[in-house]
Amino acid sequence: MTVELKPAATWKPHGLLGPDERLYFLHIPKTAGTSLRTFLESRFDFEEVCPILKLNGLLPFSPTELDKYRLFCGHHGLYIRSLLRSEPVMLTVLRDPLQRTISHFRHLQATEKDWLHETVKHMTFEEFVMSEHGVVELLNFQTRYLVLDDIRDDFFGHSALRRRGVHELERKYGDPSLVDRAKALLDRIAFVGIQEQFDETLRLLSYTFGWPPVESFPSFNSAKVPFDASQLTDEVVGRVRELTTIDQEVYDYGAELFRSRLAALDTAEEERSYREVMASRPRESRVAFGFDRAILGTNWLVRERSDGPWHRWSGPTRVTTMDLPLATERPLVLRFRAGARTREVLDSVEVFVNDERVPQRWWNTEDPPKGRRVFEASLSPEVLGRNPAYTRIRFEVERAIVPAEEWPGEKDRRSLALYFHWLEVFPRCGRSSPTPPPTGV
Repeated sequence: MTVELKPAATWKPHGLLGPDERLYFLHIPKTAGTSLRTFLESRFDFEEVCPILKLNGLLPFSPTELDKYRLFCGHHGLYIRSLLRSEPVMLTVLRDPLQRTISHFRHLQATEKDWLHETVKHMTFEEFVMSEHGVVELLNFQTRYLVLDDIRDDFFGHSALRRRGVHELERKYGDPSLVDRAKALLDRIAFVGIQEQFDETLRLLSYTFGWPPVESFPSFNSAKVPFDASQLTDEVVGRVRELTTIDQEVYDYGAELFRSRLAALDTAEEERSYREVMASRPRESRVAFGFDRAILGTNWLVRERSDGPWHRWSGPTRVTTMDLPLATERPLVLRFRAGARTREVLDSVEVFVNDERVPQRWWNTEDPPKGRRVFEASLSPEVLGRNPAYTRIRFEVERAIVPAEEWPGEKDRRSLALYFHWLEVFPRCGRSSPTPPPTGV
C-alpha cells in the first residue's frame, strides 16, 4: 500500500515539556503500553504521575484537581481532553492489527473482570472473530481510540450502539472518513511509535522530548506463552483483516511516519540534541535527590517504597548512569546511600564522573552492618568541566544478581545491582550535613 506522508522536514522534536504542559500517553490496549508507561513514569517525579489508568476513575475529578499531574497514561481515548484545562501534549503507539487482535482476544480470556470474559473464555480465536461479539469489540478498534470521543456511544468499544444491532456498529465504525481523521491526529500529535520496533520507539521518544538516549528497556506484561499466528487459517486471517481494514491503513500510515522520522536520526544527532537540551538547564551546585524523583539516566528499575522512603534498584546491567546539570566552577562533593544483596557487590562499587574514575570512601550506616553504606567522592572542577552541558555519573559493580538464581526459595527474577536511598551533591566548603567518621576506604 502506498502511504502519502508529509515531508519529514515538517516534523520537529517537541523538546522539554514546559512548566504548564502535560504529557498524555493515549494507550491503545495491547500495544506494549505497560512497558512504555513504566518508561514514561521514570521521567517524572512520583507526585507528577496521575495514578488513574481507567477513564471512569478520572471522571469524578475537576480540571483543577487534575492540574497537579504532569503525566497521564491510560485507556482514556480522546475524552481526556474534556477533563483537562488545556490540550495535553499527546503520544501514542500503534501495533499491527492482526497481532493486536490476537493479544486482545487472549486478554479477554484471561481477565475475569472484563465484560466479555464469560462469553469468550471457552471460545477459540476463530469462533470469536466470526461472532457478533467479535464485531462489537474488534471492528477498527485502534482507529476508534484515535478519533472517537463520545463516552456514551464510542468509548473503549463498549458502545451503546451494540444494543441497537451490529449493522449500526458496522456502519459507524467502518466509515471511511475515520481514516483521514486518524491520519490528521497522527500528523498533529507530538509522537507516534510502533510496538514492533519498541527499542527504536524508545530512542525516538527520548529524542522527541529531550531525554537521555536509550537503547533498550525491560518489557512488562508480555504473554508468557506466545500465540503461534502461523497456525491460523486463511479464512480467519481474512476475517481479522475485514474487521481491521481501516486500522490497517491507519497503522501503515503511522508506521511509515515513525520510520521516516527514525531514518533521520543517528547517534551523533541524539547526543547533540541531548547536550543542547541539558545545557539549557540551570546549573546546580546543590542537589538533594530522593528516588521518588525523575531520573535522567540509564539502567534504572521502577521506584519502590515499603515502610520507609522511596528507593530504586539499578539494573538489569552492572552499569548505571545518572545525568545532572551541575555547576563546574568549584569543587563539589557527591554523597549517596546505597545497598546490595551481597557484600561482594557492595565492595565492588566504583564511581565514574564524565568517564573518569573518582576516588571514594564509605561508611556503614548501621551497627551491625546490614548491607547499606554511604559513599562519598570529591568532584574537581577539572573533572566536572569535561562536559559543560551536564555531568554524567556512572555507577559500576562487579555484577548484577538475579536472586532467584542465587538462593533457594527466592522468587525475584529481576537482575539487581545496587539500590539507592538518596543522593546529594554540595560544595566542598559548605556541607549540607556533617561527615561521620569513615569505617571504610
